[in-house]
Amino acid sequence: MKPPYRQIADELREKVISGVYRMGKLPSERALIRRYGVSRATASKALAAVESEGLIVRRRGAGAFVQPQHAPLEYAFVSTLIADMDVGEFFSAICGAIANRARAYNLNLIWGTKQEFSELSRDGSLDEYVARYKSENIRGVFFVPQDTMGEKGIEQRNREIAKALRDNGITVVLIDRDIVPFPRRSDFDLVGIDNVQAGYEQTLHLIACGCRRIVYVSHEKHAWTVDARFTGMRNALEENGIPSDGKLLFRGAPSDVAFVREVIRARPDGIVFIHDDMTVAFMETYARLFKRKIKYIGLDDMSFSKHLGISSLRQPARFIGEEAARLMALRLGHDTLPPRQVLFTAELIPRGSTVCTTPAAPRSRGTREPKTRK
Repeated sequence: MKPPYRQIADELREKVISGVYRMGKLPSERALIRRYGVSRATASKALAAVESEGLIVRRRGAGAFVQPQHAPLEYAFVSTLIADMDVGEFFSAICGAIANRARAYNLNLIWGTKQEFSELSRDGSLDEYVARYKSENIRGVFFVPQDTMGEKGIEQRNREIAKALRDNGITVVLIDRDIVPFPRRSDFDLVGIDNVQAGYEQTLHLIACGCRRIVYVSHEKHAWTVDARFTGMRNALEENGIPSDGKLLFRGAPSDVAFVREVIRARPDGIVFIHDDMTVAFMETYARLFKRKIKYIGLDDMSFSKHLGISSLRQPARFIGEEAARLMALRLGHDTLPPRQVLFTAELIPRGSTVCTTPAAPRSRGTREPKTRK
C-alpha cells in the first residue's frame, strides 16, 4: 500500500501529463487537504514529490504551476520488447498495468511479438527492427533485457539494442532488470524491485523461523538479478551473526537428482529459491529422495504458490507497470532529469513451507519504501 502522499502525487502527476491541468495552476495545499482528508505536511510532501520530477514549479505565496515543457502529450505510439515473454504471469501482469495506464498518458500501446527478441540475434536484424519502428512512428519501447550470461555476448547485445533505439530518437524504459550486470548501472530509466532487499527479506524470514544453515538455489544460467539477491542474503546472515563461509550459492537443474543431492550435502535447514517455478521443481525432486522436512521460500508468488503452501515474495507487478508507463510519458514529454531507478519492495507472503514453531527475532534494517535513484 502506497503512503498517502505518494497516492496524491501519483494522481497529480497523471493529471499534469494527461493535460487535465494543462498550463494552469494546480490545487493549493488547502484544497488537497480538503479533498483527500490529509494533513498539511502530507499535502506539501505530495506537491514536493511532483516538483522533484520537474513536472511543476511551486512559487511561495502563489501556489504550484505546470512547467511549460510539460504541456500534455500528443498521442504517442509505444511498444514492448520482452526477452522473457514466455515466462507468463509476472510480465503479463506488468504489461496489463501498462496497458491500463497508457490511455491516461495518451500512449497507444502496440504489443511486440515474442519472437522479436530472438530474431534480434541475426546480423542486420537490429537495423531492420529500428527502421520498422521508425516507419510505424513508434516513439518509445518498454524493454525487458535478457539477463542470463549463458549465451555469449548477451550483455553487448542488450546494450546495442538500447543504444540503437535511443540513437534513433526512441525512448527506452527498462523493466525488471538493467542492461548491465549488478552492481553496475546504465544510463536508462529502470523500474523493478530492489533485488538486494528481496534476498535480504527472504533470508531474514528463514532466520526468524529458526534456520541457521541457509543456501541459495538458482538455475544453471547465471542471472544478473541473482547476484543482487545473493548479496542481500549474505547481508542478512552477517547481520545476524550467522557464518557465511563455505558454498552458499548453488546453480543447476531442479529436476537433476545429482544437483539436488549436491545442495543437500551442504546440510541446509533453509533454502532461498530464485523463483517459485524452481521451488516446485526442486522440492518435487527432493521429496523423492529425502523424508526430512526443510524450510524454503521462493519469489514471485505465482498463482499456484498459495495452493502448494509456498512462502514467497510478491512483486508489485501493477505498480511496476504503472510506474513504467508514467516514466515513459515523462520522457516523451521532454523530461530532462537524470536517469531514474525506481525500485519497489516485494511483499513477504508466509505460508506452510516456512512454518515457524518458535520464531526467532532476527536483527533487521527494517522495510523500505519504494525509492527512486538518480
